[in-house]
Amino acid sequence: MERLRRELPPTTALVAFEAAARYQNFTHAAEEMGISQAAVSRQIRNLEDNLGVLLFRRGSRPLGLTPEGERFHEAVTNGLRSIAESAADLRRTGTADTVTVAASVALTSLWLMPRVAGFRQHRPGSVLRLLAADPYTDPLQSEVDLAVRFGNGRWPGLRSIKLFDDLVIPVASPDYLEDRTPPATSVDLLGETLLHLDDIDPTWMPWRSWFASHGIAMPRRNADALIFNAYPNMIQAAIDGQGVALGWAHLIRRSLERGDLVRLTPDVQHPRECQYLTWRASRELSSCAAAFCDWIVGEAGDEPMGLRDLPPVSRSAPD
Repeated sequence: MERLRRELPPTTALVAFEAAARYQNFTHAAEEMGISQAAVSRQIRNLEDNLGVLLFRRGSRPLGLTPEGERFHEAVTNGLRSIAESAADLRRTGTADTVTVAASVALTSLWLMPRVAGFRQHRPGSVLRLLAADPYTDPLQSEVDLAVRFGNGRWPGLRSIKLFDDLVIPVASPDYLEDRTPPATSVDLLGETLLHLDDIDPTWMPWRSWFASHGIAMPRRNADALIFNAYPNMIQAAIDGQGVALGWAHLIRRSLERGDLVRLTPDVQHPRECQYLTWRASRELSSCAAAFCDWIVGEAGDEPMGLRDLPPVSRSAPD
């Protein structure tokens, strides 16, 4: 350990060097560290004196690293990153009864929230922190323990376990169907008031894709179309009788069971991707995160939603 202390350059100088090399600018590094540009320059000069080599080419614009500087920057970056990740892991160990879970706004609001009381019973005394965000929160780029992600289950640096696949069906409220003849086929839906979702997430199925999958060309969207940027808001509009929405079966299951929404046509679309629980492959799950993983997999397995589980098509006609 004494030899390590003798051979290691000063920590402050290493941090200053990492920032300066990353920005290729002493002033920006100084702003990040909250010190003066002269202080950064002094730390870099001391580090060069300690190592006996030049790390920066001072005459170049923008500031550039020497070959020795590039090699040293890679080593310093990897070392500091490893220390930061180990420190974060230790902090999580210190709060082992806390788990942070990220999911989309739609899945958090419509599927996860109605079930979280079950996890609190499953793991009493634990702290569950939910992050509802769009787009997807990547465990590799954040400090979440677990994240639910829609896709094929294969992402570099992540481990994943399948929760469920899904079905997409056209739905509306009984109030919307009052004084209307229910649509019998997907073609009939072209004459209905369709509720749309902003094209901010390619994993959501738009009406154009729905119709195309059934061999139907959809005309240009009406100028008075109702468009939402959040799926739960669109589903609430459908429940309020404002139009027809594409319902993801797992997300609207409770609304179907309560009769707030009804299925309109026998046509069904099967997305190729599924919902997965993901976490960083290089990180061991805490006991609380592992407990949440076991719990949510059980919840997903207890809720089948295949063709046989869908409600019948509504055939209510006006009086």
